[in-house]
Amino acid sequence: MPSRRPWHMLVCVAISVAASAAEAQATPSLPVEPARPPTWRESLDAGRDRLAERLSGLKLSAFGDALAAPDDQGRRRLEAGAFELDFAGEFHERVDAAAAVVTTREATKLPVAFLDFHPFGGTIAPRGRLWVERGFHIQAGRFDVPFGNDWQFFASKDSVSISRPLTTDGIMDGGYNDIGLRVLGNDGTANFNAFILRGFGDGRLAGGRLGFTPFGNPFSLRAVRDPKSLEFGVSCLYDTGADRRKREMAWAADAEGRVGPWYLRGEYLLRRQEPDGGSERITRRGWHLTQEFVFADLPAPTTLFLRYERMGQLPADGQPGSDHDVRAAAGLSLTLAGIFQLKAEWQHFLEATTATRDTPAFSPNVWLAQLVVVF
Repeated sequence: MPSRRPWHMLVCVAISVAASAAEAQATPSLPVEPARPPTWRESLDAGRDRLAERLSGLKLSAFGDALAAPDDQGRRRLEAGAFELDFAGEFHERVDAAAAVVTTREATKLPVAFLDFHPFGGTIAPRGRLWVERGFHIQAGRFDVPFGNDWQFFASKDSVSISRPLTTDGIMDGGYNDIGLRVLGNDGTANFNAFILRGFGDGRLAGGRLGFTPFGNPFSLRAVRDPKSLEFGVSCLYDTGADRRKREMAWAADAEGRVGPWYLRGEYLLRRQEPDGGSERITRRGWHLTQEFVFADLPAPTTLFLRYERMGQLPADGQPGSDHDVRAAAGLSLTLAGIFQLKAEWQHFLEATTATRDTPAFSPNVWLAQLVVVF
């Protein structure tokens, strides 16, 4: 007698399909949410990545700024600042190159252009923070010289404030950038920079910086320059003339740290120029303390900052003098669409030297505004 089991199986399958169809009709389908359109920043980054593929991996980035500030006659005016185009390319898995071209109303310069050899570790951005991962690098060319910690913020896109501290503008003459050779490395707890440079005069300059990050991760995403959780650093420069005698010496101690949205950074600098001919020894020293507070959840992420700073020059006899500049600065920076940075800053001199008061259109109170566009 033939078996009826195949028929029984077909009947069971039919019943199951009918029951599933009835359940599907009884249960309304959940609406499918439309895909979120990309933001301006995401679209711009995607376009930049596509361009890099067409240019054999050459990555381009750019930013420009415009500044509203008093001129030498004290009249407020709006003028274009600097436009910078950065290049970063990989020639080999261990050899990279980076460069930056900066155009202002006065001139076009090449402040950064170097080759980078790294037995291990990844690429390094042309400017700003160096560390994005552990590594060891040997670089030759022109670069911003790590001294203290404000060198990370020379570019307007990397800084919350519009002005640089007095330690940078007054002691380091706007920041140190030079041609030479440097070796740098990081193992996650300690990092170092050692360099030999062309120097301030006709001799050579040697120096370096040693940093410690004992309680946190010093690294960040390549596209982000987050403050370090905690870092302490010491720096030194030693410059000689053509006769190999000391002409200048400088050293710095710095620290920075972050707790949630609150960020604190400070540095102390001393720079001594030896007598040259009939001149006297010049010793400048100063420090600043900068605080930032980030409101990241606002529709336009906002950062507030407050800076207190002091700079003075010691007399030739080395005794402390009373002639010094003391300044406070406060302001904010808003980020719109990940592309535009709107900044405002107020500066107030609590004390000012005679030389500072004699500068054109000096005012104890100054208001600044800036727009930065990051491409």
